[in-house]
Order: sequence, then structure tokens, then C-alpha cells
Amino acid sequence: MGVGMGTVTGTSILSDSLGDEFMASFSPSTRRASGSTYTPLPVVRDMVEDAARHIDPDFVVDCGCGSGRFALAAAMRFPNARVYAVDNSELACTMCAENVRRYSLADRVEVVNESFMDFTPPEMGGRTLWIGNPPYVRHHQVGRAEKERFKAITDRLALPYSGLAGLHVHFIAHVAECWHDGDYCTLLTGAEWLDANYGATVRFLLTERLPLVSMRLFDPETRLFEGTDSTAAIISFSDASPEGATVTMSDGSTEQISLAALRGSDKWTRTIREARIGARNPDGLVTLGSIASVHRGVVTGNNKFWVRPAGEVADVPMELKTPIVAHAREIMDGCVANGSTDGLGMLLTLPPNLDLLSDVSRDVAQNLIDEGRKSGVDRGYVASSRRPWWSVRPPKPPAIMMTYMARHSPTFILNELGLPMLNVVHGIYPRTELPEHALRRLVDFLNENVSKGDGRVYCGGLAKFEPREAEGILVPPIEQLEA
Repeated sequence: MGVGMGTVTGTSILSDSLGDEFMASFSPSTRRASGSTYTPLPVVRDMVEDAARHIDPDFVVDCGCGSGRFALAAAMRFPNARVYAVDNSELACTMCAENVRRYSLADRVEVVNESFMDFTPPEMGGRTLWIGNPPYVRHHQVGRAEKERFKAITDRLALPYSGLAGLHVHFIAHVAECWHDGDYCTLLTGAEWLDANYGATVRFLLTERLPLVSMRLFDPETRLFEGTDSTAAIISFSDASPEGATVTMSDGSTEQISLAALRGSDKWTRTIREARIGARNPDGLVTLGSIASVHRGVVTGNNKFWVRPAGEVADVPMELKTPIVAHAREIMDGCVANGSTDGLGMLLTLPPNLDLLSDVSRDVAQNLIDEGRKSGVDRGYVASSRRPWWSVRPPKPPAIMMTYMARHSPTFILNELGLPMLNVVHGIYPRTELPEHALRRLVDFLNENVSKGDGRVYCGGLAKFEPREAEGILVPPIEQLEA
């Protein structure tokens, strides 16, 4: 197994056949427990070159070195630096040591076989470049001892703590604890921390302690690591105090995002999107939330029981049922929900007090309640939290409905039939009454201008809009809609 080498813009490009063979020999599921997924070589090159624009380091630490891709590239790019390649895997360190030997770099690259969380550079003084691809190990695969150590670090650094943080967040916190003035860090991580609650550790650190310098977001539809479903981002930070960070979007465009905008935000994806849209908003658009509120549909806890085909409940009085949008597809394509209610399911709507019903309706309602108890519907989590458990109340019909999770742009429809909906779609409720022509203009604008990229896009291309994210969509002001 040979290792080839070429040179581009000062950084040697490695042909890491040892790492490639390791990746091919072990399935993604086998490697997942240790987070052993090696970084594509072009990304390694780009990260090293970016670092070279900010630091001429005395030391380099490859944080979870694997076969040594970052360590070797950094050693070649920074010939005066001492490089530490750190990994807790004996096999990884063996591969890395062999690559170091083949490149005759043993005098400058030291392979350290221990947990990165236990590692501190032995030298004092000088500037360190922290670089690498920390293992993406989710919290349920992180042991109790590791979580307790992470908790101790966050306590010492006065950072937010979450037991749901993955190992890559532990690594970032450890870098912060080992930090010396003048250091620089660039890491490839999963991108979920931008929005997840556990990501508060990283978000606080990058706005309050070690300011974010730049961030590169990868297209969630493109799997950067073959066989994995993780989104990805490169973050670079230092102890300088820039006014903002350069964010490179998946389409290659860049935006300057102020740290003030990111500080305190618990949804960085939304904040970045709003800043990006705002910079491109010459037409005086406003947020959808300023003219309407967005809410989820009703949660039944057991749709199979509570939503029945119309023919199945033909004998149930109308006061105990109502047609309802129960599937996102019902407001898409042919838009069944705007034709008639014939193709829609019926939601059972039993009142809290059966005594208010007619004798016939009361008997039907009691039979349905008995059926639910027999089937254990009353013991479900949602039903057991509802008082009484059998009374599912549909939401007020919204003016507009929207799909909120799909692999394409969301669909918006005018709710012409005044239907309620399950939580499979969102409802848009104007804060003030709008005439029909204004609502139609709003629907047309939303369908023509909102893309799935305006929502939260997960790896594989699934886009999701939470209600508050939908309220951040930019739309024409009421005056333009009503004109």
C-alpha cells in the first residue's frame, strides 16, 4: 500500500491508502461507535490552508488523528511546527505512525495513543493550531465517566452543560480548556449543534469566550462522509475579537454575520438565514410572523382510533365528528382538501360532558369511549394527559395551511373549506382579518418564493419548518397584499 504525494499552493496532497483501506474494511455501522470517519483529502487541504492565513503555529494538535491526514498535511505546511497526532485507537495510531514513517516526519510528528480528552501539549509557550475532525459519537454512546468529565470542564469554564452533547462537543470544550493566547482552532464537526439544545455549550463559547472567525456549512443533501447521515460544518475560532464571522453557505456564497446576532440565539440556522435574507431584502419585506401566527395542528395521540374513514363512521352523528386534514399529501398536488371533504378522514370530537348530548349521540359517544378503553387508547401518553381523555378538540381552522416537512419546498394552500388539521401540517392565522384577495396573494407569494433551504435542512435533503421558523419567512407587508 503506497502513499503518493503532490503539491498545491503549499499544502501537500496525501494519497492515504492506509486510511482508505481502513474505511473500506469496516462498515459505517461498525465505525459509528467510535466515530471513525476520515475526512476527504480536499477538505483537509482547505482547512490547513485556511489555518495558514491566520496562524504560523509553533505546535499543531490533530484532535483525533485517525490515519494522520491532518497531522501530515499540517507538518508539510508548517515545517517549523511540532505536531501531535492524538487518538485513543491503537489501530489508528499504528496507521498514523506508518504514514509518518513513510513521509520521514518522525522528527516533527509525535503520535500519541491516548484519549484526546486526557491530552495536553507538554511544551509551554508558543502558539498552537488545533485542527481535525473530532469523532462524531452521539450522547447515548458516550459513557457516564466521559459525561462527568465533560461536566467538570464546563463547570470550570462556566459554560452551559448538557448530558445530550456528543463527543465532538466534549472535544471542543477540551480545546477551550487547553487554550493559550494566540492559538487558533479549525474543526470539522456535525452541524446539529447550531440548533440543538445541547449545542448551547458551543454557541456560548463561540460568542463569549473564543469568537467564531468563520464557518462553512455543507449541503445537507450531499453526504460528506460516505455511509453517514450527519450534517457537517467547519468552524474556525480564535481569541481575537472580530465583530462578526464569515459564513460560507452550501452554495458557496458568503455572509458576514455579527456575533451580536448570534449571541443568545438558540437557533443559529434561523439567525443566519434571516441575516442572509435581510441582506438581500431591498423590497421592504416583513416577516410572516409580523402579520400572522403559525401553529401546529391537533395531536390526538392515536390517529388510527380518532381519525376514521368517512364510510366507517357514517352512523356517527355529525356533532361527534368533523372532516379534517390528516395527511400532508391532502394539501399537495391535486389538493384534495380544496375540492370537497369526500376524500378526507373524520375526526371524532366527543365533548367533555356527554350529558349535553341527545340520547342517540350520547349512546354513540359512550360506545366509542368503551371501545377506546378496551383498546387501551385511554392509557396512551397523550390521552392520559388530556382531561377528559376522550375529548379531542380540533384547532380553529386556519386561513392558510402549509406542509412543514418534506424533501422539496413547502406547499401553501388557502383553506377554502375552513378545515381543521392534525399536526401533520401547520396552520397560518392572520393577526388581523385579511380579505380573500390578500390571502390569495400571500399564498401565491409563499409558493413562488419559499424554498426548502429557508427551513432546517437535514442530511439527505429533508427540510423541516418549525412554527417559529415559518414565522421568520419574509413576505410582502399587508399594504402590498391588500392593494
